[in-house]
Amino acid sequence: MCHSDCPYFARAELLGDKLSINLPDFKLHKIVKTPEEWKSWLTDTCHERGWNHEKSPLVWRELIDRGGKGVLIGGANEFQEYAQGYYGIESELVSNDMTKIAAENAKIKTESDKEEAEYKAHSQPVNVCITNASSHVCYSLLNSLTRGDVLGSNVELMVRLFDNTGEKEYLEGVRMETEDLANGLLRGIKVETDITEAFRDCSVIILLDEILQGDKTKEEWIKENSEHFVKYAKVIDKVANKSVKVLVAGAGPVNFNATMMIKNAPNIPRQNFVAMSRLVENHSKSIIAERLKVNTAGVVDLIIWGNPNGQHYIDVSNSRVHGYDGSIIGPDSFSVSGPEMVFDHLWLETEYLDLVKTKQAKAEIAMGHPAVLSQASAINSTLMHWCNGSPSGQIFSLGVCSNGWYGVPKGMVFSYPVTFHPKGYWCVVQDIDLSEEVKGKILETIQDLESELEVIFPRPKPPTPESDENVSNNQTSDGEDKGADGEQRLETIVEEKKETSEEEGETTTTEGEKSTTEAEKTATEGEKEGDKSAGEGEKTDEGEAEKTEEKKEEVAEEESKDEQLPTE
Repeated sequence: MCHSDCPYFARAELLGDKLSINLPDFKLHKIVKTPEEWKSWLTDTCHERGWNHEKSPLVWRELIDRGGKGVLIGGANEFQEYAQGYYGIESELVSNDMTKIAAENAKIKTESDKEEAEYKAHSQPVNVCITNASSHVCYSLLNSLTRGDVLGSNVELMVRLFDNTGEKEYLEGVRMETEDLANGLLRGIKVETDITEAFRDCSVIILLDEILQGDKTKEEWIKENSEHFVKYAKVIDKVANKSVKVLVAGAGPVNFNATMMIKNAPNIPRQNFVAMSRLVENHSKSIIAERLKVNTAGVVDLIIWGNPNGQHYIDVSNSRVHGYDGSIIGPDSFSVSGPEMVFDHLWLETEYLDLVKTKQAKAEIAMGHPAVLSQASAINSTLMHWCNGSPSGQIFSLGVCSNGWYGVPKGMVFSYPVTFHPKGYWCVVQDIDLSEEVKGKILETIQDLESELEVIFPRPKPPTPESDENVSNNQTSDGEDKGADGEQRLETIVEEKKETSEEEGETTTTEGEKSTTEAEKTATEGEKEGDKSAGEGEKTDEGEAEKTEEKKEEVAEEESKDEQLPTE
């Protein structure tokens, strides 16, 4: 190992070439660095291997057929002494030739680096970032992703593993193991702890962040998710590619998180943010497949409506089953109706839903660790379909921003039935006939998602009916307030009338009832006149009191007349 313009490397290289030609078991590997790269590389290598060496070149030997740690030989002079003592061979290169060869080596190194940079520029690898990269889900993603199963068999990629600083050491181990996979499409993998550098120029971002609810209330949990994913959205909007594909996965409120990101990333098309429904969809398919004894992949067109990690509806009404061993068989393309083969509507509405909910938990209890393989597979298959298209004629579920389809409010991320186009976009299937039952279930899921959004965007409170009545009662048609004194006078008239009837203490006859009715009618007319006078503001309180006394006298006279009439 040396820097490219080192004259001593020329002598060591010539000696090494002579040994490799004459000794069949002697293998020579050359590592050339530029003068700028040399110092840092030498420091890191010596620190890692426990060596003390400061000059160029650096020569060591390794018994590759036996394994073991490399043994330091030293510089050019030490290597020549080693070769002469062990093999009886030495270099005869003079100083002038060493200088000329060093200049040629520097020129060749510069040209080769330039050619490599041009080659890399033409290949244009895709930058892929995975957040919460210390999770086991990320670890399970990397092999399929770097092998070309997800983005395409000819798409090179650079992977960035993003997490907090405390996980850096672990992620360095993940990086080294990913490199050991020796997958040809992986151009590089890097650990990032800075969010801006992690998202810079990314074309694909997989968000695995899961904020545990724990003892928090749902409102506190939703607010914490909002703050976290809004921060992501603003950075993505600023530094990522404008065509970036963002997949929100995990066990959190993925629909809500995707909605908040769309609202805070105006420069990124809203169709480029999606929430994953595939895991719930796969769980649902596997239960049907187990009951019908078919492969899980043979169950198709099963739809997840709504919020996959919250209130959702599993719609099997349009599902089809391939490979079913029934009385009628056909080619691989032949399928039968899923509900007809299950033939138990009650089971689909009760036990089936419980089995889907507990599917993952049962697997994790049996294994004793999280079921990360199925989660990673769901993410990979969703990305694979998004980037390369889904199988023709099949429907899948995906949380996307609503445009009002099936009555879902615009701007809300909702799990819909979709198909994927090979050019890299999804399309909502809009011609599915829904029963009244399904429409009711969809309305319930909408209300659940609205309850989450209302934590951040509360609805304005409507005015109370009492305040409206008070306003209307205290105002006239001209918009002026009624006098409170007028209302008090009306109450006084009623009370005085009651007292008068009690003092008389006699049982009234039919004629008396008529008189009382006339008195009440007269009092009502007086009340109307009181309202009118109060509204117009023309009469005083004293005039009203006199008028009340006159009405009382009239009532007394009528009753006196009734007493004087002879009985039949």
